[in-house]
Amino acid sequence: MFRKIIVIGVLLAAAAFGFGKSSRDAYRLRPEDLLRVQVYGKPELQTDAPIAVDGSFTAAFLDPIQAEGKTVKELIAELAKLYAEKVRLRDPLVSVVIVRFREMKATVGGFVQRPSTYVIRPGDTILSLLNQGGGAVPDRADLRKATLKRRGSRELIPIDLYSVLYRNDTSQAYEVFDGDELNIPEGQNLSIKVQGKVASPGVYPYKEPMTLADAISTARGEVVGRSRLSQTLIIRERTGQPGQYTYIRANYVNYIRSGDVTQNIVLQAGDLVWVPETNTPDFQQINAIANVAFILDRFGGALFGINIFSR
Repeated sequence: MFRKIIVIGVLLAAAAFGFGKSSRDAYRLRPEDLLRVQVYGKPELQTDAPIAVDGSFTAAFLDPIQAEGKTVKELIAELAKLYAEKVRLRDPLVSVVIVRFREMKATVGGFVQRPSTYVIRPGDTILSLLNQGGGAVPDRADLRKATLKRRGSRELIPIDLYSVLYRNDTSQAYEVFDGDELNIPEGQNLSIKVQGKVASPGVYPYKEPMTLADAISTARGEVVGRSRLSQTLIIRERTGQPGQYTYIRANYVNYIRSGDVTQNIVLQAGDLVWVPETNTPDFQQINAIANVAFILDRFGGALFGINIFSR
């Protein structure tokens, strides 16, 4: 048995790549990573070489050893042991530096400005990759339904990018690795419908976050003397239940006059805002109108600026 081996592992390249300690310690070596191995007081043992395609690495005066899949700390321990056993060095002080990482690449696709494959660095996240792709396409990308596919896996990891970007949900800001694919689909129903007694009924782009006040303002407000804003309805089709709706009452007058923010409902994509002309709206008629509107949506027939309701 030889005395306790003192080892030092240094990742100088890590600082340039913004590695945190946990990422640095967890990094597994890969083919084409360029390493520098040094033994203190033995300059003749310095080795600058890449890990071979088969995952092996050959240090000075040693036979090839398997380096792929090991951490730097694990490789240091193995080299120190071999130098003590094979070269008869006493308590060798070994240093391993990753001079250059093998180039890693990941893909961002779908509705982003520049879909392509980009070079990534250890520690990069989906936000770094999205930024390289120029960000999502405004008013078309569905940030809530993004997916991440790992190399060699068929599983699609769902990601709510809206929460990551605008609600600081770091739990979904996943690190990206070599061969990963981030996809942002097109939104299938990124619009709202504002109908009934408003100045400009129609179908309008949905821009999250969007409230009832935003919708009514987009439709140029009430029809003076005819709109019953106190009886405003938000009609929302139930998920997975075509033709079934949730009706949300909103007294928009209370919001305007008293600042009651509870009446300024936060909308969802696809919502229908209905401003009636009477204090006792005909729900049978409204339900029929909603059926027409949502059927048009499903068949791609919702046309911007066209009022499908009588005024």
